[in-house]
Amino acid sequence: MCGIAGFISKPDFDAESIIRQMTLTMTHRGPDDMGCEVLQFGKGYTALGHRRLKIIDLSSLGHQPMANSSGTIYISYNGEVYNYMELKDELTRSGASFVSTSDTEVILKAYEEWGTECFSRFNGMWAIAIFDKSRERLILSRDRMGVKPLYYYRTSTDFVFASEIKAILRHPKIKKEPNLDKIFRYVSRSYRYVDSDDMSFFKDIYQVPKSSFIEIDEALNSETTTYWRLNPNLIRRDIKDEDAVEQFRYIFVDSVRLRLRSDVPVGAMLSGGMDSTSITCAAYKLLKNPIVTFSGVTGDQKGVYDESEYINSVIRDTNADYHYIKPDPADIFETVEEMLGFHDEPICTVTWYSLYLIAKKIKNEGIPVVLNGHAGDELLAGYWDHYHYNFYDLFEDGEVYTMYDEITAWRDNHRRAKDEVNRTIKYITSMKKNRELEPAKFTDYSYLLKKDIVEQYKTVLSQPGQFPDELSRRLYLELLYETVPATLRPEDRNTMSQSIESRSPFLDYRLIEFCFSLPGRLKIRNGLGKWILREAMKGVLPEDVRTRKDKSGFIAPADKWFRTINRDQMYALINSESLKRRDLFDIRQLNRMFEEHVSGMYNHQMILWQIMNLELWFRRFFDE
Repeated sequence: MCGIAGFISKPDFDAESIIRQMTLTMTHRGPDDMGCEVLQFGKGYTALGHRRLKIIDLSSLGHQPMANSSGTIYISYNGEVYNYMELKDELTRSGASFVSTSDTEVILKAYEEWGTECFSRFNGMWAIAIFDKSRERLILSRDRMGVKPLYYYRTSTDFVFASEIKAILRHPKIKKEPNLDKIFRYVSRSYRYVDSDDMSFFKDIYQVPKSSFIEIDEALNSETTTYWRLNPNLIRRDIKDEDAVEQFRYIFVDSVRLRLRSDVPVGAMLSGGMDSTSITCAAYKLLKNPIVTFSGVTGDQKGVYDESEYINSVIRDTNADYHYIKPDPADIFETVEEMLGFHDEPICTVTWYSLYLIAKKIKNEGIPVVLNGHAGDELLAGYWDHYHYNFYDLFEDGEVYTMYDEITAWRDNHRRAKDEVNRTIKYITSMKKNRELEPAKFTDYSYLLKKDIVEQYKTVLSQPGQFPDELSRRLYLELLYETVPATLRPEDRNTMSQSIESRSPFLDYRLIEFCFSLPGRLKIRNGLGKWILREAMKGVLPEDVRTRKDKSGFIAPADKWFRTINRDQMYALINSESLKRRDLFDIRQLNRMFEEHVSGMYNHQMILWQIMNLELWFRRFFDE
C-alpha cells in the first residue's frame, strides 16, 4: 500500500526536482521508502515516483519504481493483488524467476507475460503506472471497484497523475480551479451522486475510471479500455438454497483468507453489524487466534448510534483484543480541517469524522492492515428501501401471496408504517416510466445556492442500467455509482492518512459476481435482508448478531451536535466573510435553513456537514 505519482512532459523544467516534490506530499501513504525515476520518452521524458508502505516483503527488494531485468519496463504501484501467490506459481511454471517475495514483482512479470490482459487476472485493489519503453506507452490501471485512487490532469504538452490531488498540484503546469459542477452536485443532492463519475472537485482533474486502464503515447494521445464489467442479467433463479449458501460461504471465507495475507499485523473494524462481524469471526476461525478489533461508539441511543451490546458479543466469542473509540464533537471543526489536508476534497458524510478517529487509534496500536465490512449492504440487500424493491419484484412476477407474507414479516420485524409500502410501490412505478425521478427522492438543497449557479450547473441525474428486476438494478447503482463509491474515497484517505492499509473482503470480484447472480429470495426472506449471509454464518457468528432484525449504519448524532455543542461554530461559518466572498450561497436562505435545524423543525445535519466541509476546503486550497 503506497502512493504513486508521475508525469509525461517536455524538458523545460527540472523533472527530478518536481517528481520528488510530488512524491513527498504523500509521505503518509508510504513512510517506509521513497523512489523516483526520470526516463527518456520520445523528445521528452516520463517521471515515476513512489512512496512505500511495507506490507508484503519488508526487505529492500520491494523498492519502487521497480524495473524488469532488461530495464525496458518500470512499475510504480499502490495497492495489493491478493492472489499474487497463485499468479506467481503460474508464472514460475511458465519459466519466470523471481528475486523478491513482493506482489509488485509478480505484477511486473504478469505484464511481461500477458500484457494488459494481466489486469483481468488480478484479484485485489490497485492503482498501477507501467512505463513500457518497447511499446512507448505509459499505462495507468485501476482496480475493478476503484478502491485505490488515481487522478490525472492533462494539457497539450503534459500529462500528470498521482494517487492524491495535492501531489498533482505540485506540478508547475497545473492550473488550480474549483469545479463548480461538482460543487453544485455536492450541495444540491444527496452525497450518493457526488462520486458517481470521474470528475474531482478541482476543474480538469479526473480519475482513471475504475475497471479500466489508459494507454498514453509520447504525443499524449490516449486510449481507455474497460477490462471488466458486471453483468447483472445472469440471475440463476433455479439455484437451490443449500447450493447457494455453500458456494457463498466458500467464496466469502476465501475472500477473507486472501485479505489476511500480510507480513505485518492485521486487525479489523468492528461495528457490531452483520458485515463487519462476519469478517471478524471468519478471520478468527482462519487465524485460529484472536484478532485486534476497533469500534466506534458514542454512548447515544443504544442500537442506533451505539452498538456496543452486539460488539461485546463478538468480543466474547472471539476473545478479541478490542478497542473502543468515542468521538468528542467539541473538536469537530479542527478535526475536519486536519482531515481535508489528507482528503483534498470535501468529505461526504459525518460518518467519516468518527472513522478518522478510529484510524488514528489503529495507528497508535501499531496495526498497519485492517479489514472492513464495506459493501455488504449493497451486495446482499441490507438497506431499508431494498425491501420495497423486492416487494415490487414479487408483485411483477405474480408472486402475490409471497409478497403479502414478506410485507407482514417486514412490518412485524421493523415496525414500519402501514402506508409506507403503498407510497414506495407508487414511487417505483413512476420511476420506471421516468428514471430521472430516482435522484429526486432526496431533498433538493439547490435553493441555498445563488440563482446563477443553479441555472448554469443544474443537470438532470438519470441513472443507467437495464435489469431483469428492480432490486438488482438498485443494488447495481449503489455498488457502482452511489453509496460504495462515496464510501471508498473517504475510506482510503482516512486510513492512508495514518499509513494504514484497509481491505474490503466483500469487494472481492468473485463475491460480487456471485451475489449478482442470485435471485431476490436469497437476499431478502421472512422480512429480513442478507438471508444468504445469515445462513452461511450459522455457527460462526454470535446468534444475537446473526439474527438481528434492526439495522444501524455506522453514523454519529451530528443532528444533535449542530444544535448544541457545535451550534455557535456553525453559525459563525455560515455568516463568515470568506463564505460570502465565494458568491455561491444565498446567505439569507442558509440562515433560515440553519434556524430550522436548531429549532428542531427539520433535520438538516447532512447539508450542514457539507457546507462546513466545502467552506473549510475553500479556505485550505484556495485562500491559503
